[in-house]
Amino acid sequence: MCTAADIATSHYLPTADCSNANTPSVAKTISPCTSSNEDDSSAMSISWRLTLSFIEAGYDVDTQILGTGQYGIVRKCINRSTGQQCAVKSIRKDNPAVKSGAISREITLLLLMKHRSITQLVDVFEDAEYVHIVTDLCTGGELYDKIVEKSSSNSANCGTSCFTECEAASIIKQILNAVSYMHSQDVVHRDLKPENILFETKDENSPIKIIDFGLAREHTEQIPMNNIVGTPYYIAPEVLRRKYNKSCDLWSVGVIAYILLCGYPPFNGRDNNETHRLILKGLFYFPSEEWKGVSREARDFICRLLVMDPRKRMTAEQALNHPWINNRRIAESRISKGSMIKEREEP
Repeated sequence: MCTAADIATSHYLPTADCSNANTPSVAKTISPCTSSNEDDSSAMSISWRLTLSFIEAGYDVDTQILGTGQYGIVRKCINRSTGQQCAVKSIRKDNPAVKSGAISREITLLLLMKHRSITQLVDVFEDAEYVHIVTDLCTGGELYDKIVEKSSSNSANCGTSCFTECEAASIIKQILNAVSYMHSQDVVHRDLKPENILFETKDENSPIKIIDFGLAREHTEQIPMNNIVGTPYYIAPEVLRRKYNKSCDLWSVGVIAYILLCGYPPFNGRDNNETHRLILKGLFYFPSEEWKGVSREARDFICRLLVMDPRKRMTAEQALNHPWINNRRIAESRISKGSMIKEREEP
C-alpha cells in the first residue's frame, strides 16, 4: 500500500541584461526577510517589468493535464521557436487557497534554484485569470507512480519489498543533494513527497528532479516557521506544533526512504487527523514480513531522520555521509569496476 487565447497576457520580463540565453525571462529583487509572518508578501520584495504578450504566441500548450501542483494544473508545452518541450503550471489567481505573495514567492525561489536535481524555471506568463510558470519537462513520471507499480508487481509475485536498497539509496542520495543545496541557500521546501519527485526520463536509472515550490519559502534560523503546511503522511511533528525550521524537510526524506523500502508509510492513519496523531507520538515499526531482508544500515538511516527532536535529527550533509548512503556508493563503485575488469578479461 502506498498509500483564452483571446486574452492579452502580461509576460514577466527581466529588468536586467537578457543576453544570457539560459536565463529565464523573469527578473527578481529579493530583500531580507524581516517579517515574522511567513505569508506576509512584504517579507520578500519583487519588482517586475511587464509587457503585453500571449503565452500561445510563444508556446503550443497541450490540453491534456499531466498532473496537479499545490495550486494549479500542469500541462506539456512546446516552445514554438526552439521546439523545446517544457511543462507549464497554470495557477488560477482567484483561487482562495493562493495567499498574497505566494505566486511571486514561488517564482522567486525557482529563480534561485540552480541544481541538477531541482526543476528549472524557463518562463513566466500572466493573463487575466492565470499565472503560467514554465519549467523543464520530466517525462519519466512521478516517484509515487513507480512506488505503486513496484508494490503491485512485488505483491503479485509474492515479494515483500518495494525498491531494492541500491535503488532506494540512489534516489534518496539525489534528494539529499538537492535538499542540502536548498538549505545552503536558506530555502526550505516544506512539501517533499513522492508526488513532487519526478524521473527525468523513462530510463531504468533515470535521474530525479524535485518540483513544486508552491509551499517553499526562504528561511533563516532566527525566527521559527509557524504555519502548518505540507502533506499529512510526510509532515514533521514540529510542523504540527507550529514551531519548526528547515529540518522538517529531513523528516520528509526519512518518510520517503521508509516507503521506498516497504511500499507504505510509517505513520498511516485512517484519516488525516489520525495520521497527525500518530506522527505526534512518533512511534513507528519495521514489520518483519516486509523488513526481514532490509539491512540494519537502512533501518538506522531512517531512525536517525524520523527523530522527534529536530535538533537531534540528521542534517542533509550528515545523511549523505551515513553508511547506508556513503558505503553503498563505494560498494556500487567496486561492483562497477569488477564488471569492467571481467569484460576486459573475456575474449
